[in-house]
Amino acid sequence: MLRWPMERRGADTRGGGTASGAIHRSVIGCAAAVVSLVLAGGMLVGGGDRSFHSVQAEVTPTVTLPGLPPAQVSAGELELRDLDSLAATTLILIAMAAVTALVSLLGVMASESLALEGRRVVKVMLGAPPRAMVRRTVRRWSLRMSWAALAGGGLAVAAALAMRELAPPGISFQRPSLVAAAAGLAAALAITVLCAVVPVVNLHRSGKPLLARAENLQLTDPRPRQFNRVLRMTLQLTIAVTVITSSALLVYSDRGGQVQGAGRGLPAGEQYGETVVGLVSPARSDGGEPAVRAALYASALEAVRAVPELVAESLATPGAWLDLGAEGMAQNECGRCSNGGLPEPIRVTRVKRHAVMPGFFAARGLRFVAGRGFSDSGALLAGEVVINQAYARAHFRDPPVVGKTLALNGPEEDWHVVVGVVADVPSSGLGASGSPYTVYYSALEHPPGEMELVVSAASGAGADPEDPGRLVSRALASIPGDPVLLSGVRGAGDELGRVFGTAVWFGSGGRMAGVLAALVAVLAMVGALRVHVGARLREMGIRAALGAGPAKLRRRIVGEALRIGATGTGVGLWGAMLVVGVFGPPGVEPFSASVFVVVTAVFLAAAVWAVLPAARLAGTADPRSVMER
Repeated sequence: MLRWPMERRGADTRGGGTASGAIHRSVIGCAAAVVSLVLAGGMLVGGGDRSFHSVQAEVTPTVTLPGLPPAQVSAGELELRDLDSLAATTLILIAMAAVTALVSLLGVMASESLALEGRRVVKVMLGAPPRAMVRRTVRRWSLRMSWAALAGGGLAVAAALAMRELAPPGISFQRPSLVAAAAGLAAALAITVLCAVVPVVNLHRSGKPLLARAENLQLTDPRPRQFNRVLRMTLQLTIAVTVITSSALLVYSDRGGQVQGAGRGLPAGEQYGETVVGLVSPARSDGGEPAVRAALYASALEAVRAVPELVAESLATPGAWLDLGAEGMAQNECGRCSNGGLPEPIRVTRVKRHAVMPGFFAARGLRFVAGRGFSDSGALLAGEVVINQAYARAHFRDPPVVGKTLALNGPEEDWHVVVGVVADVPSSGLGASGSPYTVYYSALEHPPGEMELVVSAASGAGADPEDPGRLVSRALASIPGDPVLLSGVRGAGDELGRVFGTAVWFGSGGRMAGVLAALVAVLAMVGALRVHVGARLREMGIRAALGAGPAKLRRRIVGEALRIGATGTGVGLWGAMLVVGVFGPPGVEPFSASVFVVVTAVFLAAAVWAVLPAARLAGTADPRSVMER
């Protein structure tokens, strides 16, 4: 009786053929990615009832506008709601990246099992005992997972330290969730061991005679097996593209949400130096009458504009220069609007509301699409508002918009006449809070208790252009009558960091997870495609022997790779739009042509590159050189 020879250590995974050391390294790399992403998710979830990150956010204040009903949603509530949404989105992306790495790992395992199946069948035929083969398989995978745990744990710790260094002010770290991390690792380990051991056990439980099975493996690749491999690779590619594209959409949105420097909303040009932001308020504790406050704010703005070293001055409610602020319900005359085929002459929606001084739109570089702004004559205006272009397009269907009316919080409130339509403040991307619709009121008619002054120093000015805050204080001190207080002066870049820093920090977490998932997915896809094509080389040799030309065989292999790549990529892009549209934070667009084109090109190129060696081999003149591989 033939006895099963003792195998050389590592022969299963590092032997000849397609089961090479590259597959062994890919397995460890994919498993390490799974470990690191699961640990990262546990860190984000946090231990106990507290998350790993604790946001101590300073939010935009909400001020009362005299003559208008109180805001229904405060600015701070909107910003904190955005942070919660960003945290949840980041956790979803990390979870999806972990699933991508796990699917990639299972794909590599299936490819290795396919490459080693013939050798394992022969060993079983020679009398290899089931327990010995299972024991060796478990020992090999235990060693692999140990190395993967060390590499993945180190990667997770390094990423956590990097995120901690990059964390904006107001972010503190609590104890991570060990329970979540342990549960995730246990689930991943169980799936891995199950998928590694089951193929070995099935060799002894198969109802098909081993001799017939070995002969079948030596002849050609069965169609059902081909279909299962193609389906698995397509699913693997779909999940990978979904995660990578979702992360890329968040990364792309960082460019719209995070503005370098202080130029957000300012007119384009090189004539601006440092920009500062500060709060202006009357010195009297009661604030005085609304008319007195309005006159005081007008005098303050006039005094600041008189300083030649300062430009682009604007005075408005806090956050208005970034289009951040409280929100309330507004209704307007829509005209021939309809909803579900039924007329809807009056529409109700939630809008941001800002009180601005005359000249605000020019100082912010916002052009008027129609109508005009508020008068700076000093006379109190009555019932005039300016709306942004997004509001006009969505809720005023019958032009002209100028002359239409709107009201806040119900028809019993005073109706205001739209006197102008202004371009939207750029507010897309991570950290964009609230409704896209904005209504501007005159601060001369509704003067709040405090207003926010945004002022820039003229570049090249002779009188200390690097200290606009000091110049503003001197100008305000020169106002006759009641004094004006200037508080909370800070650089506009610091204010942008406060508003968008945490959002970008969350986005960087999604970016790191997406990059790791992308690397693992591309490598796993290339390996799986090469094993798939390698299993079909005997079939290609038979086709060549029956008269198929080399060019036809090459086109057949490359065409199949393109079909797999195009199907998986197309479904994955659709999945990314669904994920970002449903789970994404406000302000992140679910579609970007440039991102979609880049992702499609990368994965299709990787699919073709993976099968080119096999396509060249299949197209050789001698079929025997193909069949003997």
